[in-house]
Amino acid sequence: MVAPGQILLVDDELDIQELFASSLRDEGFRVDLAATVAEAKARLSARTYDLVVTDWKLPDGDGQLIADWAAELDARTIVLSGYLFYMSSGMAIGHETLMKPIRPDEFVAAVKRAIGAEPS
Repeated sequence: MVAPGQILLVDDELDIQELFASSLRDEGFRVDLAATVAEAKARLSARTYDLVVTDWKLPDGDGQLIADWAAELDARTIVLSGYLFYMSSGMAIGHETLMKPIRPDEFVAAVKRAIGAEPS
């Protein structure tokens, strides 16, 4: 099966952002990056994404908002955080959640499950 279009990866930890983006690109996915809510919002306004993966805590706001916006635009979503246990019950309804730290291979497997396709 051919990999769907674009993935938006939103994380303010640049080392993690690059590690995950590189792992996804190695699998054939196309990845755009953002480090803030503002950057993510601009990217979501400019392009359609098949999947948006966002960290929950970002320097300028809540990544949950990004996931909600992306879902409204028909993208699949994953909320990623080391703070999932602090999220209010039901906060991430409709979004898959992943706990940091997560190994790159586990992250890629979760992306493949979320998209429902194997990259070419």
